[in-house]
Amino acid sequence: MGEGDPVPVLVVEDNAHLRQAVILQLERLGLKADSAADGIEAVQRVHESEYVLILMDVQMPKMNGLEATAAIRNFEETERRRPACIVAVTGGGSTKEKCLEIGMNGYVEKPVLLEGLQELIENYAPGLLHA
Repeated sequence: MGEGDPVPVLVVEDNAHLRQAVILQLERLGLKADSAADGIEAVQRVHESEYVLILMDVQMPKMNGLEATAAIRNFEETERRRPACIVAVTGGGSTKEKCLEIGMNGYVEKPVLLEGLQELIENYAPGLLHA
């Protein structure tokens, strides 16, 4: 990826240590990522850039992942933008059905280690690893 290339992944996680760990794992896989600390920031980032994959924590302050996903899906539809693949990355306490109902494409539970992250990308955004 060159300097001006688009960043394909957005990591949305309120825990700074977990957020940084996921970003470092993505870098090991050869991917760049933007990050957001909550749902409000995630929605703002989506307004500014297009992402292929969004890894969305579900339980966050200010705006949770379900609310953020609904706002992103509404924005994508209104702007006729290609929908990003949004995958819930949660520590539990959220039902898979709720996540899929609101418009997420997938659901994984934390912790997501390097191998799991690679598998997640291969399942939900396979072109990213081979771009």
